[in-house]
This record gives sequence, C-alpha cells and structure tokens, in this order.
Amino acid sequence: MTRPFLCRIEELADPGTRNVVLGEGDDELDIVIVRTKSAAFAYVNRCPHQFIPLETFPNHFLTEDKRFFVCSGHGARFHLDTGKCYSGPCLGKGLDPLRIAEENGALYLDEALSPEEIARSKRTNRRW
Repeated sequence: MTRPFLCRIEELADPGTRNVVLGEGDDELDIVIVRTKSAAFAYVNRCPHQFIPLETFPNHFLTEDKRFFVCSGHGARFHLDTGKCYSGPCLGKGLDPLRIAEENGALYLDEALSPEEIARSKRTNRRW
C-alpha cells in the first residue's frame, strides 16, 4: 500500500498545524498535523467529548499562545505532543494518534490500515 502524502514539513510553522482530509463521505478521515519543538504529530480531528472536529474555522486548532490544541465546541485543551486532554469535559481522554513518517521533507500517513479503514473503525467505535 502506498503511504498517503500529508504535507511538506516546511508548510508547518513551529508550532503550527495543518488540516488534511483523506477520502470522501463515510470513508473520510479528517487529520490534524502539528509541528512543535521540531517534531511532527498527527491525530484524528475529532474531540473525544462528542466526536466533533476541533476547529470551527479552517485550520484554527491552537490556543492563542500556541501551547495547546483547543476544541472550539467545548473548550477542551490537549497537549500538542501527546494529544492527551489537559482541561475540559474530556479530561483523562485524548485525541486518537496516527503514525506518520517523514521522508525527504514530506510527511506521510504510516498506518497499517488505509485511511478509509481507519475512518470506518473510528466511526464504529464512537461512544456518545
């Protein structure tokens, strides 16, 4: 399986984010990529509180000081490097991490499952 391209490292500020959507419809995998302290991480773009996207406005994922992800729906805050909830209604939970690989200045999704399979799995495992 070919690893899906996500973005070029140089497109990410430090700290900075980028939203990437792979697939369509029910198979859509919405991903948020973050770069912090020269390391990159990727998560499924869904707050564990109510499984809604973190951002209301495109690519607005971070607190003003750029230290945490913030869910625009309920104000939950998450650590950039672990995705663990720091404060808010989903304390003790976290964002779903995705494995990524860097190659020649680009980031790729590096999961055993396809983006569509990941999306279906996350949708099936939702708890309301």
